[in-house]
Amino acid sequence: MVPLLNLITLLFIPTTNSNLASDSSTSRNDSYERVHGDVPSHDVVWRVIASDADSDKEFTDIIYEKAVGEGIAKISINRPERRNAFRPNTVKELICAFNDARHDSSIGVVILIGKGTKAFCSGGDQALRTADGYSDNEDIGSLNVLDLQVY
Repeated sequence: MVPLLNLITLLFIPTTNSNLASDSSTSRNDSYERVHGDVPSHDVVWRVIASDADSDKEFTDIIYEKAVGEGIAKISINRPERRNAFRPNTVKELICAFNDARHDSSIGVVILIGKGTKAFCSGGDQALRTADGYSDNEDIGSLNVLDLQVY
């Protein structure tokens, strides 16, 4: 049995900051490159998908973009003035964007972000809550983020 003191001594081997930084970055880059190949260093060109393809209705609560030739889609909740709180229309637009990305065989990953610096998403917009549920400009009376689940 190894005494605990020896184990602790092994865990706290003194290193300098420069050695630690160079060792970890070298090993990380080597293993990443071994698995994934070279890391691209070019700037990504984003193309905005401005509307729901089925209805040609422009998105108002989200920004939906695809990286040209990269296999990446990005969905941004765009209500920073409300700390990206979602409302029924936000959920509807998110469903449209996620469905589009799911059916696009060129998309391999979707990035979901919130605009602004205050919050990613603060939850449901309580300013729209009434005794009968949630209502927004289109009188959509449901606000259930679980509607975003993909089966």
